[in-house]
Amino acid sequence: MDWLRADEVLREIFKWDKGMASASTLCRFFNKFDLERSDRVFVELQRRWFEQIDVPQRMTIDVESTVITRYGNQELAEIGYNPTRRGRPSHHPLMAFAAEMKMVVNAWQRSGDSADALQADEFIDELFEILNRDRIGLIRMDSGFYSDKIMNLLEGNGNPEKAVDYIVRAKLTSRLLEEVFNVRKWVSDGDVIKGASYGELTYQGSKWKTARKIIVVRTSKEVVKEIQANLFKEEDLFKQYDYKVFVTNVKMSPTVIHHLYNQRGDCENRIKELKYDYGIDGFALQSFGAMEAAFRFVMLAYNLMALFKQIVMVNSAGRRLSTLRFQCIAIGSYLVKSGRNKKLKLAAEGKRRHFLEHFFSNLELLKAQFQFSSA
Repeated sequence: MDWLRADEVLREIFKWDKGMASASTLCRFFNKFDLERSDRVFVELQRRWFEQIDVPQRMTIDVESTVITRYGNQELAEIGYNPTRRGRPSHHPLMAFAAEMKMVVNAWQRSGDSADALQADEFIDELFEILNRDRIGLIRMDSGFYSDKIMNLLEGNGNPEKAVDYIVRAKLTSRLLEEVFNVRKWVSDGDVIKGASYGELTYQGSKWKTARKIIVVRTSKEVVKEIQANLFKEEDLFKQYDYKVFVTNVKMSPTVIHHLYNQRGDCENRIKELKYDYGIDGFALQSFGAMEAAFRFVMLAYNLMALFKQIVMVNSAGRRLSTLRFQCIAIGSYLVKSGRNKKLKLAAEGKRRHFLEHFFSNLELLKAQFQFSSA
């Protein structure tokens, strides 16, 4: 922030007659936010943002949680699940990504002792405020969100017109495992994983009001040379096979459902990018409301850069922010007068100049609705 304040070209471009505010001044603005104001402001901002996005097909939404370790006494920084810093206080954010556009649809901070599914139903309700259900083609979640309450919500709470297709990784409870071991019909198909076999069953949990479709993926483990006799057949089955189980309302073949769920792994890349390039774990403000506001402002910045990469730069979706900063932002420049006008001179020549001219021409054509390819 201090570096930007001293840049005369930026001051002229953005008409900062009195200069740019300092980092401490901007941080004080975050303290004006509480959770109620964050919800009111950011839901509307995100809703308007996605109204400007035109995607030919319905969107695939991936819901995921992560852990942000804290060092200090920040509000709601609690000791909970933390695989990298065990015993350290943390926050446990919840995020939803639009897979095709590589953008963030919704994001919440939560206390560090929150389970994955805690407040997930409220989070999804807010997601539906941002994106209408008819714009969502599929929602994918891991086993942390395996909950009858969440699945009922996705099924429209009994209203088929409000139902959304979903695939949720199921938890292997003892009751569900018993049903899995009783499957007799297996279909071999190695298109997704070599040597995989697929089974299908209908299962109703002990507290469920309705039965649901279950897809089982069975893959063979390496054969052990000497297998001792076991008292229970289930132990033999576990020695022979790995099992992945999904609950879904998608009317497709088990192989296609497995393939669709496997594509969900890309949201982990989005989280890594948000941590390493956008610093979502760096806004350790004392007030939880201020931290929530900073966290959600970063998501807006991330979406702006995602749009820039995919619409303006074209075919640059995988480039890191550090690369874009070098190529497009951190360029030596100065202003000169030409008659009554001012001209911007950039320190770029050769291939780099051609590169900049190319995306400046794209910028001149840029206007909403922003068209995203279905490829």
